[in-house]
Amino acid sequence: MDTANQVSATIAAIPAKTKEQIDAETAAVHASIKANFDNTIDVIDVKFHFKTVKDETTKVETKRPTVALSIPVPSVEGIVKSIETGGKALELLVEVVRDMVIARAREIINDNENITQENFPLESLAWEAIAALPKAERRGGGISKEVWEEFSKDYIAVMPGVTGKTAEQIGNAAKILLNKFNQVKTNKPVLKLLSAQLGLYTANSPQAESFTECVQFLMDKADSLLNMDEAALLANL
Repeated sequence: MDTANQVSATIAAIPAKTKEQIDAETAAVHASIKANFDNTIDVIDVKFHFKTVKDETTKVETKRPTVALSIPVPSVEGIVKSIETGGKALELLVEVVRDMVIARAREIINDNENITQENFPLESLAWEAIAALPKAERRGGGISKEVWEEFSKDYIAVMPGVTGKTAEQIGNAAKILLNKFNQVKTNKPVLKLLSAQLGLYTANSPQAESFTECVQFLMDKADSLLNMDEAALLANL
């Protein structure tokens, strides 16, 4: 048996943990972190996904397993403490807030090539306005250009075989997705089609986990546009 098959056999022989075992382990981690009660932190569960990587020499594809962690993050009390204490912690909070506002401004600029200082909707940058956005849309500005491009490449590679469409058709769809539906905001049939194809992509791409944020952002934005009435759609242009 070659090395790759030996590894696969070894992994297959490891019994999968039950949901109850996973829940118990997670609860134990939470308890450990919070053992010395500290109301300035909360514990959240986060999954970190990885892309499939192909070895150019052996052509063998490998994928690092998803890493699930329970990690401490500042609670509301912790954030208030940083504000009251000041110093580097407060500087970082201010930096994070500014970065979020700037990212939102970038999204608005990307959506409209005619934006200038004179016609920019500054009210859209109010903290309350940003907070009111769907979570995926708020995070869209935080997804790097490189990640969007990698998502587009994977979509183009996977979808011809899934849909039977030509490479040109899939390439055209990928351009619309990469531009976050900006050129088809009022075209509901196209929005419905692309939303359905995103579902097919998620179900068929081995890399889909790595682009969860991109897909969720696009699905949420498509839903939002599909649920707008005609007057709202026109006002959004």
